[in-house]
Amino acid sequence: MGILNAFKKKGHQRIGALPQQAVIIRLDGANLPDSVYESFDLSTLEGQIIRAIDGTGLGEYDGNEIGPGGTSLYLYGPDAERLHERISNILTAHPLCKSAVVTIRMGPPGATQRQVKIP
Repeated sequence: MGILNAFKKKGHQRIGALPQQAVIIRLDGANLPDSVYESFDLSTLEGQIIRAIDGTGLGEYDGNEIGPGGTSLYLYGPDAERLHERISNILTAHPLCKSAVVTIRMGPPGATQRQVKIP
């Protein structure tokens, strides 16, 4: 396997790596007040998340997908519960996260998962 193949992704799971647990944050892209979308940007939220987990060994931020109804943020690590715990204060405090749904998945797609709605 070439070096480039080692880094290819399939469905947000690294090929050749041990299955990772996931925290997937689905932001509401349509129903928050316009002032929230005008005053707050996604890159600031992403930066806060990255700083919170960087160097902790809890996992990594893998990026986002933006669609018509919202944005999904993807984080992966060995323990999704601990990863979620580390960023939960950021999610509850950031205005873009109001009404977000967080999926905490205990393994690859299809594994046991639970959802938390941010008030």
